[in-house]
Amino acid sequence: MRARLPIVLLLLWTALAETGCWDQPKVNTWANATGAEQFERLLWQEIKAKNWNAVEPRLASTYVSQTSGALRDRAQTMEHFKALDISDYSLGEVEVNPAGSDMVVTYTMNLRGSYQGQPLELKDTRMMTVWQQVKGGWVAIAHADSNQ
Repeated sequence: MRARLPIVLLLLWTALAETGCWDQPKVNTWANATGAEQFERLLWQEIKAKNWNAVEPRLASTYVSQTSGALRDRAQTMEHFKALDISDYSLGEVEVNPAGSDMVVTYTMNLRGSYQGQPLELKDTRMMTVWQQVKGGWVAIAHADSNQ
């Protein structure tokens, strides 16, 4: 009987998956995200989709970024994002480290697309974002990247 249990469980799982009774959990909205890695992934998803009404509230009013050699405030960062046209991207080597009530997310990014109409490709670019919990949820307060 014990030898049959794994087979029965596999058949049951297959049947549930095929009939649509069970679906693998997905984190694709801000409402069901539970951690800083998911916030970062959602932010890039929204930037790629050009969903600015979802991006802007996720940046703190005091947000600052140092990217592409330029220091930007929140408004300048939104303009920078709007000039991006992302065709494909991926995040890897993601690490999340608590810093008091904040969370520091570091990762590598590969990205293809364009910036202000010019081709853009990032390969293994190091990224860092600091997320802070506020009354209305989590917001990014700082971001930096480096190709080194």
